[in-house]
Amino acid sequence: MSNTQLLLLALNCINENREPSHTELSKIYVFYRTEIDYKGISIDEFMLNQNWQLVDEHKVQKVMNFIEMYLHLSSKKAKDRKHIEQTSW
Repeated sequence: MSNTQLLLLALNCINENREPSHTELSKIYVFYRTEIDYKGISIDEFMLNQNWQLVDEHKVQKVMNFIEMYLHLSSKKAKDRKHIEQTSW
């Protein structure tokens, strides 16, 4: 998933007033792992480097909140998985 696809996913969920599906959550998680976690950047740093001009100015804050929330959930999931892997050895 690219940054633009993540943005579109967020816009679709917001416009349809729904939570992401299980498949969409998985895509967000993989995006987090490949574009943030593996690159060693923070979610805040990622958010600051986005081009929010693609979003209608009335929805920018909603989109930012949506993406940030689900990236943080993905971060927690990644940490929980790492903890489980370490304790199962």
